[in-house]
Amino acid sequence: MLLSVFLISTLFIVALYGLTVAYYMLLKPVESSKKPGRELPFVSVLVPARNEETKIARCIESLLAQDYPNFELVVIDDRSTDSTGDIIQAIALRDNRVKFVRGKDAPAGWIGKCNALAHAVGYASGEFFIFTDADTYHHPNSLRDSVSHAIDNKIDLMSFVPMQELGSFSERLVMPVLLSSFLIGDPFHTVNDPTAARAYAYGQYILCRRSSYLAVGGHQSVRDEIVEDHAIARVFKEKGFKIEVADGKTLYSVRMYTDLESMWMGWTKNLYSFIESKVSNLVMMIILTNSVVVLPWLFLAYVVSLWLKGDIDQSLYGLTALVVVQISVLALWQRLTACHHAGLKWYHFLLTPFGCMTMSMLYLHSAYLVHTGGQVNWKGRRYVVNMHKTIENEDGQISEQKSRAGKLVSRDVTD
Repeated sequence: MLLSVFLISTLFIVALYGLTVAYYMLLKPVESSKKPGRELPFVSVLVPARNEETKIARCIESLLAQDYPNFELVVIDDRSTDSTGDIIQAIALRDNRVKFVRGKDAPAGWIGKCNALAHAVGYASGEFFIFTDADTYHHPNSLRDSVSHAIDNKIDLMSFVPMQELGSFSERLVMPVLLSSFLIGDPFHTVNDPTAARAYAYGQYILCRRSSYLAVGGHQSVRDEIVEDHAIARVFKEKGFKIEVADGKTLYSVRMYTDLESMWMGWTKNLYSFIESKVSNLVMMIILTNSVVVLPWLFLAYVVSLWLKGDIDQSLYGLTALVVVQISVLALWQRLTACHHAGLKWYHFLLTPFGCMTMSMLYLHSAYLVHTGGQVNWKGRRYVVNMHKTIENEDGQISEQKSRAGKLVSRDVTD
């Protein structure tokens, strides 16, 4: 009986590793552009920034260093309470390619980031828009290669899988397991299939045609969506526009969080929304990930204890062989996904079971907030999580805005 459990677990782990292999084999690369500068259109790069004083300068400087002949940066200070606005303004004063925009209050029913981006678009004049986050760093080829790829493939909206920068212990603990678990959600890249319903985008770097963006209603069409990158990709695809996800590790990198507190608050605000705010999906996610990542280590501890006790029989050899296969496959899995995780060492593999358990707590906490109406503070804003299909106004009344279960409603902390 025990041998059968080990065998089934092994087959399950191998199967899921196979899906990850499929993901990377089918992930579309971005080729180096051969287009002459005269064939490249004028591009507007839009960067929303709220309380990003430690990151915004690096992002802007990397964009200003682009090997691209004709572009502008529209950087919006989304009502920061730190020195973000001063940093942006100082750079804008010395480089006329940078337009410094001050954010405005979000209207009722609007998520803060969508409001900032919709406001920034009013200052952009490019044929293509690129929406990128303040915590990104762009290699000099980023704009040239991404825009050329979109033109050559006649794409209306595309996004790019980033290289994740992992600097702190907490990042290396949680992020590899969490980010790698997302890959199983679409291993065959049906997002790139125009006949498939699946649609999403990587919000750190979204490129779209201006005409297509305006045709779908821009960020106003997803104004109440906390996972606005997935939502706008869905709108594009539903309207018949071509969307695509490609490998962006040669284009840019991102450091989403720098410590446990910011990572916990950042993921808590929307992690449950990634699994459609359904208890059934939550249970399946926790069972699935822990069965694959944690269970093999428990099996290993059990087998080692039998060897140490000298309780050896014929079945122990079979159990040991299966455990070796499981741990080996997990090691291969981490090595494969590490191509998008900068800062990992081989010994960080030993953190995976603890990272998976921490990830499970993140999911549970995020779900708890949704089902209890709890709050989380993020970049100076208070987010209220609810299960209504409507948006709450600041006076607590339910408005008639469209929404989806598990959305977040933002208000300023000072309100």
